[in-house]
Amino acid sequence: MDNFREVSIMSRKTVGDAGTETIDFNVDEPITALNLIFRVVNGAAVAVNVPPENCISKIEIVDGGTVYYSLSGPEAMAVAVYESGKWPWAFYNDGANAGQKVRIPLYFGRFLGDEEFSFSPSKLLNPQIKVTWAKDALHVTGGVSLGVYAKLMQGVAPATKALFTKNIRSFTSAASGIELTDLPVDRDYRRLFIRDYRPLGFIMEDVTHYKLDCDTGKLIVLDWDVYELAEHVRDVFGPVERTSQVCVTNGTWYEGWLANILGAALNSGTAGHIMNAWSATAGRWEAFITDAAAGALADEVATLTLHGCLPHHTFCYQFGRKDDPATWFKASKYGQVRLEMTQGVANCAIGLLLQQPRQLP
Repeated sequence: MDNFREVSIMSRKTVGDAGTETIDFNVDEPITALNLIFRVVNGAAVAVNVPPENCISKIEIVDGGTVYYSLSGPEAMAVAVYESGKWPWAFYNDGANAGQKVRIPLYFGRFLGDEEFSFSPSKLLNPQIKVTWAKDALHVTGGVSLGVYAKLMQGVAPATKALFTKNIRSFTSAASGIELTDLPVDRDYRRLFIRDYRPLGFIMEDVTHYKLDCDTGKLIVLDWDVYELAEHVRDVFGPVERTSQVCVTNGTWYEGWLANILGAALNSGTAGHIMNAWSATAGRWEAFITDAAAGALADEVATLTLHGCLPHHTFCYQFGRKDDPATWFKASKYGQVRLEMTQGVANCAIGLLLQQPRQLP
């Protein structure tokens, strides 16, 4: 490989408050990563719990009627965290009239510069990226912008395969019972992601047990309660940090977008004010803010740093060694691969995402 080249697929521009943007790939070189830039502007009120990526309902890579990649904004951000080991660059700001912007990377290989696995638009007939969004009511009209940028590899022959991640099923949980999902068996599995989100909920209560069964007991890949799965994710991937500018009120709980918060810190923007944050290792954190006389304070500006696991309430299971395709799960050896989820709480939004190597035409 000669070097990398940074190319604008679509320069950042103002778009409507809601819509779908369809963008042609105007490059021929292999793409090792795409970066989607998305910005919103808050209205005159404090905008709590509305990060920009949550406004994106779908990011797709398509070629005619074939869908190669399909995730929501929160799902794509969670996958990016697991792929890179860190939270991608973002400027989160809850303040009134403040702008917020995120960069969501889409990776097609095991690492940047992977010559074996990369996305080669020249292999397809009419490849496009489609982004669908709708701003939140707390964001102003006319303040949404979108851009797409690619990291290209020069001096590399077009790869014949890439890693693509898709949401294969979304559903709402019931209060009890075992929910069964048959996973596709057409290609190998590299990673399985499970997003489980309930506003102000506790992820450990939502789905209490996970079992991945092949051909009715011929092979049990995993059979864990939710705590065992969470511990495994922490051991394999470790914690990450997420920072933001917040406006907080004493004694109030807030969403952290990490379902397993291990540590939280608040830094005041006002001299003489005392503040700290606390979390019981769940997905929310509580603010404590007083003045020097111990009087409770409200709507205080601060910098928040969260340290934890399960980005956007998403688990990830790695099949085999992450960089060794020979060890990835060979689903085609089985007639049925079934995920069994024991439900504990109703009205949780569940998303099942599968990352698979896919041959390009």
